[in-house]
Amino acid sequence: MIELPEVSDQDVQWACKVLGLPETAFSGPDGADPRLGVLRANATLDVEACPGSGKTTLLVAKLAILARHWNAAERGICVLSHTNAARREIEKKLGATSEGQRLLSYPHYVGTIHGFVNEYLALPWLRSKGIKIEAVDDDVCLKWRWSKLPFVTRRALEQRQGSLHRLRYLNSDFDLGAIPWGKGGVLNRASATYQHMQRVCQDSYKAGLFCHDEMFVWASDLLDRYPEVTRHLRHRFPLLMIDEVQDNSEVQSRLLQRIFVVGGHAVMRQRFGDQNQAIYSYQGQDGAATDSFPIEDIKRTIPNSYRFGNSVAALADPLGVSPHGLVGQGGVGRSGEPELVGRHAIFLLDDDSVERVIDEYVAYLRQEFGAAELSSGDFTAVGAVHRADTDDKLPRSIRHYWPEYDPEISSAEPQPNTLLQYLAAGRRLAELSGETNDLVEKLAEGVLRLARLMSPETAIGKRRRNHRYVMDLLEGNADALETYLYLVRAFAVSRVFPTQDRWEADYRVLFESVAHSLSASHATNSAANGFLAWSEIGNVDAAKAKRNNVLWDETQAPAIKVRVGSIHSVKGETHTATLVLETFYYKHHLKELKPWLLGQTQGGNGRTDRIKQRLRLHYVAMTRAARLLCLAMRTDAFNEAEIGILRENGWRVARVTQEGVEWFE
Repeated sequence: MIELPEVSDQDVQWACKVLGLPETAFSGPDGADPRLGVLRANATLDVEACPGSGKTTLLVAKLAILARHWNAAERGICVLSHTNAARREIEKKLGATSEGQRLLSYPHYVGTIHGFVNEYLALPWLRSKGIKIEAVDDDVCLKWRWSKLPFVTRRALEQRQGSLHRLRYLNSDFDLGAIPWGKGGVLNRASATYQHMQRVCQDSYKAGLFCHDEMFVWASDLLDRYPEVTRHLRHRFPLLMIDEVQDNSEVQSRLLQRIFVVGGHAVMRQRFGDQNQAIYSYQGQDGAATDSFPIEDIKRTIPNSYRFGNSVAALADPLGVSPHGLVGQGGVGRSGEPELVGRHAIFLLDDDSVERVIDEYVAYLRQEFGAAELSSGDFTAVGAVHRADTDDKLPRSIRHYWPEYDPEISSAEPQPNTLLQYLAAGRRLAELSGETNDLVEKLAEGVLRLARLMSPETAIGKRRRNHRYVMDLLEGNADALETYLYLVRAFAVSRVFPTQDRWEADYRVLFESVAHSLSASHATNSAANGFLAWSEIGNVDAAKAKRNNVLWDETQAPAIKVRVGSIHSVKGETHTATLVLETFYYKHHLKELKPWLLGQTQGGNGRTDRIKQRLRLHYVAMTRAARLLCLAMRTDAFNEAEIGILRENGWRVARVTQEGVEWFE
């Protein structure tokens, strides 16, 4: 196992300076901060870091110090996560330094788990087998497979609530697993339907079309046939660092353990995460059972948060499945405004007042914050369920609070259903980042998806830079390129957002012509027509600015905007104030967590998986708030005595009515 360089006090001071942090950011005023021990750790360890602890910044600081002393020319550090957050942080904070440049180039790797598996295992193996890779893209691949199924098979799947998402294989034998069929049964593997489904998966493999998770199938296939590959990878990357490890799926954890740990000569591994924020499995994925996080014998805990103060910490900590004993060291305003102790609020609603809740939240924001914080603050309203098919059990979803809410553009990485929703999502990203390029990239992504819908058999994959990809594909087609650049100028530079008449008569036709050029298709099918359809998300002149799921209140100065979305969409964020909305999944989420909110219990050990899922989701939601935390729950969730307990625990409680709010005093 590699021996890491010793980290000196001078190294820590240098890291603080280059990252623009106070000198005591990692050591604390007394030198006893647990972050310092993590920076100096020279062994395999698991770092359990609470929300707002600066976990990714700590990881980047450690990487910067290691890069400063790294001498191996052909052996590097492998840094993996689910997003490119660590890479972006390195580019942003260290991009101008030699250490940053070294980290982002050979022999190191900083990127996503999928990217690593593709680059070092799956794609080289597939190419060695003579497969020409056309696209690694779920949307493209599944639609191609669906289009190749016999009509009778598609009909059978549709009649039994099957879909193209069943067309995924689990191993290199193209086994589809057990497919639910009928009432509690499974599809016979010897049936014509199963065989047809298997055959289109095999055909797509030969055509070079793959779903993202199928890369893990081929990576495992390579290791099955050539187990010595792990020895080479361990020599190449003697140090493995993983961020957000709590969100690893079972497939990811099993493969990474096999590559870097199992057997002799394991690499040094340092993992960063928070088991209390493991909400990945709630999205229908299997969380990691193999190589679970954290391992108690090597765990280091960072319980102190720079995001919020102790008043928020005390309210949120009991909801941790494994409570950290949160310590709040933040909570002050940007101009030094004191922590809002005793101002966190629960709004109680009924069926008639549910649509007034966010308005009353906005009124409360105006009461608690000054003009400067109202103008610059980040205010949100989030819920666990953001789409629902029925209107019973109110509030079932976020839309019951705000009917104009569009769940298709709510996620941090939106996957909209129409081109106009792509454009709206791009505007949202550009508004948040201040970068026009974010809108350009979203526009290009929408154009590429339109081209795929027009011709599923034409392999148009995904690239890191969508705009550059469109430009490359249109090279040699001057007319189409000119049209595309006109659309970029109109929507990204001039920030046009058309009326329905203008969309139908002008812009829709132009987008359609560009997509025809990309797909080599001369017809617009029903799927493409649906994608091009007008939707009200395009109307940005609406009184409450419904675009991008941002609710604007301009009834008085300053104007306030509240971002509305799912809990998943705001993970990792810091908000000035957060309103956590009650929603329904089998039962009302927050009502099920009453014992934790009342201070009658804490943690989730021994609880059902569903309760643990509720705890993790709402722990994530409640720990976004830096200054003010609010909840929205049903009036019938609490009796009078319980409302008294809530107030004793630090909550203000109000009943929302058609006329306003009534505070329990």
